[in-house]
Amino acid sequence: MAYRFKLKDRSVADGMRRIAGEQIEKALASVEARDRSDAIHDIRKRCKKLRGLVRLVRPVFDGYAQENAGFRRLADSISAARDSKVMQDTYDGLVNEFADRIDRRALDSIRRQFALQRRAEAGTDGEARMRDVRDGLREARERVAMWNLSADGWEAIADGLRKTYQRACAASAQARSCPDSRNFHELRKRIKYHWYHCRLLENLWPDLMEARQRPARRLSDLLGDHHDLGLFIAKLEGDRRAFGDQRDVEVAIGLARERQARLEKAAWPMIDRLLAQQPKPLARQFGALWAVWRQED
Repeated sequence: MAYRFKLKDRSVADGMRRIAGEQIEKALASVEARDRSDAIHDIRKRCKKLRGLVRLVRPVFDGYAQENAGFRRLADSISAARDSKVMQDTYDGLVNEFADRIDRRALDSIRRQFALQRRAEAGTDGEARMRDVRDGLREARERVAMWNLSADGWEAIADGLRKTYQRACAASAQARSCPDSRNFHELRKRIKYHWYHCRLLENLWPDLMEARQRPARRLSDLLGDHHDLGLFIAKLEGDRRAFGDQRDVEVAIGLARERQARLEKAAWPMIDRLLAQQPKPLARQFGALWAVWRQED
């Protein structure tokens, strides 16, 4: 049940319905999982992959807006529990990286506050939220059976692939000119969609697609950490007194900004290589590979 189009798919729409159904079934299985943290992570991942799928065929899929918004809402409805854990993990990563420069005990109040927030969020009606997610996924599963496209073959994919990649290039230029957390987060989202598209089209030429997937996957991790640090900074700046002594809070904010700068330095060479090709030539190359691949049927 790989996340990719296959020769056995009778049409792009047939492949899209198959892939969506597989992802929804996996998400539904996670709803019933005992480990709530892993379940939330997996459900959110499946929703992102579903959004990547519909984005690939967006220009020829009338249901795009409804489905994209629906899967985003499902993921967002369980994001609070994920965010509180990520803030603790972000803190732990910072103090471990800069252990030789800080007094860890002086910053412990920050972690304690995040732990309190996590317990408070865990005390809310998590079971009800998961039931809502399950119901939403089941409803989406029924809609998937009715999905259709106004085009087939490469025509159904070309514009979605090109536009998504073009937006990644534009986001890169924006982050270069204004390197703030918001712009890097936007860049991460666009690169991640391109990564998903390379996964969906992996069978066109597995070696080439894997060569694109590796840096895209790594960038997703690096820029994801960058985003988490941005959230960490925003939370500390938004309620400084809750997190302890002001000087210690400022130290933590400074370390987070330094870590962000290191991540940016590591990310830019990969970003530049991944996005070196212009959108139209890239789409033409993928289209030629699609034609060759389909001849194997």
